[in-house]
Amino acid sequence: MRLYVITGDRGDEVETARIVEAALEGGANVIQLRKKTMPKGEQYAIALALRRLTQLHDALLIINDHADIAIAADADGVHLGQDDLPPSVVRALPGFQGRLIGRSTHNLEQAKAAMDEGADYIAVGPVYPTPTKAGRPAVGASLVEEVAGIADRPFVAVGGIDHDNAPAVIGAGAGAIAVVRAVYDAVDPAEAARRLHELITTRLEVARR
Repeated sequence: MRLYVITGDRGDEVETARIVEAALEGGANVIQLRKKTMPKGEQYAIALALRRLTQLHDALLIINDHADIAIAADADGVHLGQDDLPPSVVRALPGFQGRLIGRSTHNLEQAKAAMDEGADYIAVGPVYPTPTKAGRPAVGASLVEEVAGIADRPFVAVGGIDHDNAPAVIGAGAGAIAVVRAVYDAVDPAEAARRLHELITTRLEVARR
């Protein structure tokens, strides 16, 4: 994981696929289908379209919340919130074997618990205030740094991250960033993804030296 792009609520199958294809062309290597208010039948149709696109670009497709859609669309995994089913229950579902589980975490205790529960990767945030998580206080880059110190598996920083503040997040120890508005709502999603991917890659190379 490097650049993890999450879809916004707006957009039907055609518009969502157009934006996601542009993001993939710009360098996104993980796509999460997240349509909080859309009926599941419509989400399934979009998931099938995104599955084709992500396979063409050798990228991962993750479905937010709905393990059944992930199985039906042959996605690479599901992303679970704190109020969703435990990872162990999802992993035991018929047809889910071999797929990934991500878990949203908002403090150090939740991050530790997600690792103990067997999540394949964890998301840490929201790092900065964001309307996609209205009412949830920002955790700041300090939590990213704390998680980086204990994480024994991939983690992605998420929440209000854009091209301007991404360097601070990467500097705190994040090896991947997840964005919604910075790419999905950009005027030119391909260019926005390209700039972010280049920034992440460059910053990580500098950090390794």
